[in-house]
Amino acid sequence: MSADATCAVCGRTILSGERVHGLVSGGGEHTVCELCLGRAERLGWRPASEADGERPSGGGHERRGRLRSLLGRRNRRPGVAPPPSSLPETDPAAPPRVRSRPLSLDLPNPSPPQRAVARFNSSESGRTVAGLVRTLGVPWVSVGAVAGSPEEIRITVAWELSWYQWGVDIGDELRPVFEIDKGHEIEQLDAAARQWNGFADAEGRLGLGAPGRETVAGEPAAS
Repeated sequence: MSADATCAVCGRTILSGERVHGLVSGGGEHTVCELCLGRAERLGWRPASEADGERPSGGGHERRGRLRSLLGRRNRRPGVAPPPSSLPETDPAAPPRVRSRPLSLDLPNPSPPQRAVARFNSSESGRTVAGLVRTLGVPWVSVGAVAGSPEEIRITVAWELSWYQWGVDIGDELRPVFEIDKGHEIEQLDAAARQWNGFADAEGRLGLGAPGRETVAGEPAAS
């Protein structure tokens, strides 16, 4: 055995005269110290004498990278602690990782219009508006409840020579966003639909709030 032989499980240098075991696995031959024999057996490693009639070598040189790959793939059993060499290397000073969440989940109590806008942006109709924004520019946006139906939210998106209206049923999450009406003249819209309380960003996603200066410039007055 070489002077720098190490245990394939714990990584400790084997002492002169210390009893060791020669084991084999799919990754090759390994030298294991007496203290780590039980752990190696739980990994499925076998004595070299049982593998294809080979005699135990007792001096297999460990390749640490191969062992870590094997330990990373195995299914850990309850109550069995992983060997130190299988633990991932982490920076103790690094902040814990936090999975990012959809924007709509950041709102603890979203209002009906907020829920409707989130549904609309993820729908096929939302993608239609995104394409129109790239062609026609920034639209005027209005979001409000449909008269006589508090569970339905009406979304109006208008340009100078065209407008579209969609409905979002917030009482039925499975009902798709549906088209209500469309036209060419903004004067065709009722006063409620012309209360511009929303906006569209450069990607065509709608939002609630006061439109930017470029959006309200030349805005038609509500009648």
